Amino acid sequence: MWYGHAEQYEQQIGPLDRLHKQLQEKGIEVPAVSLYTDFVSQDERQSEQNVLKALNAARQLHSPLIRVFAGNLPSHRTSPEKWQSAVGQFQKAAWLADDYEVNIGLEIHYDTYADTPEAALAFLEDVGHPRLRTIFDGSNLHVNHIDQLAALEKLFHTVSHVHLKSYHWNFDNWYVSKPTPVCQGDLDQEHFLKELMNRQYEGFVSLEYFGDQAAAHIKESLTEIEHFFNK
Repeated sequence: MWYGHAEQYEQQIGPLDRLHKQLQEKGIEVPAVSLYTDFVSQDERQSEQNVLKALNAARQLHSPLIRVFAGNLPSHRTSPEKWQSAVGQFQKAAWLADDYEVNIGLEIHYDTYADTPEAALAFLEDVGHPRLRTIFDGSNLHVNHIDQLAALEKLFHTVSHVHLKSYHWNFDNWYVSKPTPVCQGDLDQEHFLKELMNRQYEGFVSLEYFGDQAAAHIKESLTEIEHFFNK
């Protein structure tokens, strides 16, 4: 759940514990409260305030983690000073998260400090706090020609959440790439799901789609996944 929607609910309807009760009645859980905070684009005070608000929302919604990003440049293009500044802010965020008993989920994403398995592991090591986990997204790695199964091998011990989607990706012009239902794009997501099962992954898997066709892609993806599990 994007934090902006949680905030809107609080402002227009009421406390989030009421929303949690409504979701429970429908058998729905909130796997993550999502921020777009990257600890670089905003000043430190604003980033910390955003984290605190999301942690509070996550606790009320009984969500296990909040989603954040690290930086707004590819890992190989950032300066050591910016990297270290982000590390320090993540350490503070992780200490705050301890008080809320909620994890910090660092999304694996192109054009960030966690754009490769190696960069993500280096960042986690520098932060050095068990509250910092990863959100695995193989499509975000595919953009840079990184094989998601090889990446999962390296990152699995850090993964607390998985984003699942697929595209027909245009490597020459990213913005004309076409999203598809999960089993129809460039990535072999059935193989990926089998690998998660083989590794006895117990966390959440979220379908992540945007735009006018998002609902249709999610609906068809759910049908494909149901068919996969019924084979």
